[in-house]
Amino acid sequence: MTPPENLTVRNLSATSITITRIATFPAPKISSPNPITIRNFTNLGNLAHHLTAALRTAGIAPAAHPTSLNLAESAKAFEGHDVRVKVPPFHTVKTEIVVKDGDLHLHFEVENGDEPCGKFRAEMRSGSSLVHTLGTLTPHRFSGVFHQSHSHLALLSDAALNEWQTRLGDETLLSAISIPGTHNSPTCYRALPSVRCQAVGIRTQLDNGIRFFDIRCQVENNGELTLVHGAFPISLGYQVNKLQKLLDETYGFLDDHPHEAIIVSLKREGRGSATDETFAKHLREKYIEPQKDRWWLDDTHVPKLGDVRGKCILFRRFKSGDDWKVGINAEDWLYNSADTLTPGGNCRVQDFCEVIERPTIEKKIEYVKEHLERAATYVEGNPLFLNFLSGSNFWKVGCWPERVAEKVNIEMRRHFAMDHIVGRNSGDGATGVVVCDFVGERGEWDLVRLIVAMNAWVERST
Repeated sequence: MTPPENLTVRNLSATSITITRIATFPAPKISSPNPITIRNFTNLGNLAHHLTAALRTAGIAPAAHPTSLNLAESAKAFEGHDVRVKVPPFHTVKTEIVVKDGDLHLHFEVENGDEPCGKFRAEMRSGSSLVHTLGTLTPHRFSGVFHQSHSHLALLSDAALNEWQTRLGDETLLSAISIPGTHNSPTCYRALPSVRCQAVGIRTQLDNGIRFFDIRCQVENNGELTLVHGAFPISLGYQVNKLQKLLDETYGFLDDHPHEAIIVSLKREGRGSATDETFAKHLREKYIEPQKDRWWLDDTHVPKLGDVRGKCILFRRFKSGDDWKVGINAEDWLYNSADTLTPGGNCRVQDFCEVIERPTIEKKIEYVKEHLERAATYVEGNPLFLNFLSGSNFWKVGCWPERVAEKVNIEMRRHFAMDHIVGRNSGDGATGVVVCDFVGERGEWDLVRLIVAMNAWVERST
């Protein structure tokens, strides 16, 4: 059995943290069924216990939870003592606190000068760590990500995900911000194999912090633009396959949150003989011109946040013709590349996506981390970094988007919590735009929270 390790705490906020107390609650014991014998064969309770355990092992029944009696017995057995461990902003400290089996409750406070201005309790379990505000009112809010296997707790300044950009100054360049995004953003519906890349819909993504949409459209004979992934519709129920429906949801969110801004990447895909220029014509006449005040269309530079609040920022992945040069120009980049610069120089992209075999996922993760390191050394004038976490192989079930995302997303949560550069002289820790598959599945948004948390360094500077 591996001996317990000392706890490492990483402060990913702009506020100094002091740990003041720890309490360990032993893991509650959950009873197991007695063996089935001739004597107890008629014991229906014991038989039901065996059946439930068998279903749980097969993945049919939910995992067992401790009863109130289990919890009460564990609560009596807790060990607690006072400590004093200071963790400065953007620092990592290995403590003398030993992580044992069970739940660890960690009390900490933040200071304004020498005076405490907020007290908190982190309840640490593997995965998310619940952080509760204690006592007096405080403007500070925290969340946590605990990796039990590494005895590592990351504490994040917890922005409300539906309006996290409100905390950043108007003069902040878009290229200096850490922005969570989604790949093939509207593909959350029942569809053909390998088409689905997302777990939840557009409005749910927006409400939980996504600010970059990757959208692919097909030109229909009547000029309408429908949503596709490659050659296939995003859904077998065609009523949701409309670009206008997606835009209306996006406009509705911006009406509710006018200080936010959303990068909307548009690209022509699908069947038919339409050219990029035809696509641009219909997009301009039917979708953008009637709502022109809702779009930022300047093609000369990457904007400041104050210039684009309440707007959709056109990220153009199509050739628009000489008479309509609009938006951030990303009309071409080297496909399946670990690092490429768009011809206009505005964007630097990692989109290695051809995951031929399962072992190729490790190469994908390596490329993602290398691109994050480039983005983290941000200086003014840098291009907008795009880092795609997505990858797939249509012909291998083990390499479909969801299976790739399972592995990549877990490793990225670990990387952002434990390793990503932030608050050093070499850069401000920006991630650029991190474009994900299958975020928000089962209500899990830690990956988005970690990306947004990297803006704490920028926030402190504005």
